[in-house]
Amino acid sequence: MSGATRNATMHAVVRDRCAALGLAVWRTSAAGMVVEEPQNAGLVGLWLRSAEVSRLLTRVAAEHAGSTEIDPQDVPEGMTVIPLPQLHRRRLAGYTLAVALRPSLLESEFFARVCVSGQLDVPATRRSLRSIATFDDPAVARVVQMVRWMAADLQELADHDESISGFSDQLTSAYETIDLLYTLGHSMNEPNEPAHFVRTALGRLLESMDYAWVAALFAEDGSVAPGVSGRFLHVGNPTMAPEALERACREYVQTLEGRAERTIGSDVPGFEPDGGPQVVAQPVLRSGRPAGHLLVGEKGGNDPQVSSYDTHLLEAASGYIGPFLENAALYATQERMFIGTLRALSSAIDAKDPYTCGHSERVAHLASCLAGSIGFNQEQRDRVHIAGLVHDIGKIGVPESILTKPGRLTDAEFDAIKRHPEIGHRILRDIPMLGDVLPGVMSHHERWDGRGYPHGLAAEGIPFIARLLGLADTFDAMSSTRSYRGAMPRQRVIDEIRKCRGAQFDPDLVEPFLALDFSQYDSMVARAAAQSPSLSVAA
Repeated sequence: MSGATRNATMHAVVRDRCAALGLAVWRTSAAGMVVEEPQNAGLVGLWLRSAEVSRLLTRVAAEHAGSTEIDPQDVPEGMTVIPLPQLHRRRLAGYTLAVALRPSLLESEFFARVCVSGQLDVPATRRSLRSIATFDDPAVARVVQMVRWMAADLQELADHDESISGFSDQLTSAYETIDLLYTLGHSMNEPNEPAHFVRTALGRLLESMDYAWVAALFAEDGSVAPGVSGRFLHVGNPTMAPEALERACREYVQTLEGRAERTIGSDVPGFEPDGGPQVVAQPVLRSGRPAGHLLVGEKGGNDPQVSSYDTHLLEAASGYIGPFLENAALYATQERMFIGTLRALSSAIDAKDPYTCGHSERVAHLASCLAGSIGFNQEQRDRVHIAGLVHDIGKIGVPESILTKPGRLTDAEFDAIKRHPEIGHRILRDIPMLGDVLPGVMSHHERWDGRGYPHGLAAEGIPFIARLLGLADTFDAMSSTRSYRGAMPRQRVIDEIRKCRGAQFDPDLVEPFLALDFSQYDSMVARAAAQSPSLSVAA
């Protein structure tokens, strides 16, 4: 509850209780101006709300404006005014004026003058006012003491309520901050998805702050994590169109000239409505320099001004986003190095046989596409792709004379070939980051009917990742020229894949695989053929 609402509520309680005691009640500002008149009905209300009575009470209140200690004032015309100060955070917010009417008022010249100026019938108005004009000196003394006690008790209750409200606000603020930091801390274990992390932070800020929109704008910089570099992300319902909001944010950030401190702008050009009213830009720092900014605008609620709670929450979020993006950038660099190393290894293996140039890259592409078509998410597809890159790493232990032999292999030579899945598994098993791809390396030559190698696994006993790789591996082997035969036409390859459904391949994977778009695969083969004239692919 706001201070203004709390004061109005307190006055309403005082007004109703005083009215029950037969007192007339006004409310004034701290300067003594009348802001609320008595609510009495009929001739009583018309007389009390007359201009002459309001001027009289305004004069009495104005004489003591600003004071919180005012004695009851006896007005010569037959009224006693009891000023009751209203405090908000120990500061004077206004007065409640409780007025006791004496019987002598009804015979005074002032009473008659008010009736004439208000065109009120004097005898009728006098009869109406007799119901409340009953206070003599002893009654006034008693009611003054009673009203003051009542007002003091209500003020004390209001102070307690305000303290509790302030404490509740502090608890809410602390909870929102802790909840925000917990959410962001919990999401920091996903450095491969920086845009998702930032959107999570923006969403939590929007829930915790009374703004129409929250946004993040990042510099176009190689040191900023991929996925957010140069991007504008926002959540909420701004008055402006999204593209206009992005343009305004970019122009505003350009004016900040790389400042490393928070900026609160008022009437900022380009923002609606009418430039604001206020736009906050909180820098996201990396190595002491802004790598981006969090921005909020169009604050709602009772207070349109940016509060310390708002700035504290933005600073806390920025303090998490900055280190996270730095970690994400390092993770991306390490991942590029890791994938580059795997590609170099697979290329080294493929280079042992000129007829298999680019084979591992193509198998990785086909297997990850198949994984995506059956519902794998991007992270799962990436793992399948890595498995494809290293699935033949064990061929490093197979003599080139066997790999490149143009004719039929002997049984001993074929046995040497069949050992490459186990060799690959042994090479990679001590690399923690490859633990989940090892089943694909070991089992990509297993068959659905159990006649594959190295362990003769069958059906559901074959790891799923190996079933994906086995289908992609066979497709590429049949589609490209090898030392022992030429490339098969595409339709024949498709017919062979369908023919082996349920024998060599998982029957549920065949049709999703054949439904893939092979245009990128064909481009990969064409690039490899340009590098190695021995390689070709049939249409």
